[in-house]
Amino acid sequence: MLRVLPQTPSLFPKSDWENVECRVWHQARSGHCPAVMAEENELLETIVSTITEASHLHLQNLEPNWLDFWSLKEIKVLQETDPIIGEIIRLKLGSEMKPLKQDITNLHPEIKALWGLWEFLQMKKEILYKVFTKDDGNEILQLVAPKQIREIIFHQLHYNKIAGHFGRDRTLNTIRNRFYWPGMTEDIKQWCLDCDICAQCKPGPGLGKSPLRQSRSCAPLERIGIDIVGPLPITQDGNEYIIVLGDYFSKWKEAYPVPDHTALTVADKVITEFICRFGCPLQIHSDQGREFESRLFQIICQKLGVQKTRSTPYRPQSSGLVERFNRTLKQMLSNFVNSHRNDWDNHIPYIMMAYRSTVHSTTKCTPNILMLGREIRCPVDIMFGMPPESDDFCPIEYVEWVKNSLRDAFYLVYEHSGQAARRQKLYHDKGLKARSYETNSWVWRWYPPKINQTLGLGWTGPYLLLEKLSELTYKIQKEEHAKPIVVHVDHLKPYLGKNPPNNWLLEQSHLTDTQTSTPNETNENTSQIQDTNFTPVTFSTPVPVRTRTGRIVKPRNIYTP
Repeated sequence: MLRVLPQTPSLFPKSDWENVECRVWHQARSGHCPAVMAEENELLETIVSTITEASHLHLQNLEPNWLDFWSLKEIKVLQETDPIIGEIIRLKLGSEMKPLKQDITNLHPEIKALWGLWEFLQMKKEILYKVFTKDDGNEILQLVAPKQIREIIFHQLHYNKIAGHFGRDRTLNTIRNRFYWPGMTEDIKQWCLDCDICAQCKPGPGLGKSPLRQSRSCAPLERIGIDIVGPLPITQDGNEYIIVLGDYFSKWKEAYPVPDHTALTVADKVITEFICRFGCPLQIHSDQGREFESRLFQIICQKLGVQKTRSTPYRPQSSGLVERFNRTLKQMLSNFVNSHRNDWDNHIPYIMMAYRSTVHSTTKCTPNILMLGREIRCPVDIMFGMPPESDDFCPIEYVEWVKNSLRDAFYLVYEHSGQAARRQKLYHDKGLKARSYETNSWVWRWYPPKINQTLGLGWTGPYLLLEKLSELTYKIQKEEHAKPIVVHVDHLKPYLGKNPPNNWLLEQSHLTDTQTSTPNETNENTSQIQDTNFTPVTFSTPVPVRTRTGRIVKPRNIYTP
């Protein structure tokens, strides 16, 4: 179908160029040409005028881009052989009058669509065109494209380097300025969705939004979160990171400046600074940082009877308690650090004291009262004094009062937390369009490190969906021997390409079916041997190795002296 275009003929004889030197032209233009070169100057002026006129005529006579690939004769043949367009051409050539509606009742829907545009269809040089009025009022002729070349047209005006892989609307407008066919809007929309390059470099349907799933705590130290902040400017003590811990019930926070965030450093701070003062929590939640996934951290949690949970990769929303506090901590530190920003570790104890003494918007209580059972004495209380204590103070009654107060406070916090959780879920799930995927389907995976690279593609894959673990998590695999990974459903979008990779799960199931049929043949052979009173002989032969298609691989006969 594609033709090699002949080279453009020269606009003037080649000998004229060979007889002219650059210095002559320079002298003629500068006005310093000797009289003996007047003839050459006149020749140069003639050549320049010839170039100008010929270029102008060449631009006026340019044919559309599709004529570089198909001649008018080839397009005529393609239209006539097309079952839809060919029928319209025969009706057009038969009569200029529009056929009656009952004459096309049993014809193809595309023929009916073109019949509805009868007054806009014209025959030019035995080729069918459609008259299209643009937004500026100008009328153009659109080639009615046969079905055989429609995808080729889309490929040239979307995949081509000069096409730019634009979206549906721009690609549709570009094609509409040249071509027309019934249902082209839906075709172009689907072809743009099928484009793997657009699916990787453009948001497409974008990151998903799954229903909010919440986990509520009923008492302090039932569940704590841990995270690392940094790297920050190195302080005079050599600290560069901050280990942040937070209790999900009381909203109590701890922040420890450390020089690094290795597994040993993190485990030492958690045990000596937190567990030794407050006791062992029931559950520790973190992201998939190496320090939290290390063997050392896992053994410590196992020995202390602590359940270790983790979030899916690149999903900070799963650790919202500490992630939100990280931003608050940075904002508070920026208010007190020096101009060199290398003394932030000196301000952390005072900032944490102030944070724990303020009422949290969710619990309506301070972290101090929920974690310690009392409010701490601040410097302002020392300056202005504390209220006087009652004269009839009874330690036993005070203990009972503290016990009852904490019970009432915990109940109040649980109610307030529930209200905040319901309000948060209401706003989060508003207008929600949840996604769901089937096993053995292909998906794209959103991978933030790729998008952070220069000219990187955020969507990677495609991946094969192996298993649905929950409503929010899926197990996927990129290649047959690659490590399966668990990702959040919001980081997936469907793969709509026309050429997905081979599904190795289906190939393995086919191989299993082939192998299960082999024992039946063996049983038949064994029964035949028993019927003829032959004694079966056992050979020490290895189990046959089969390929993915079920063929037996013949083992190598290695010589052993």
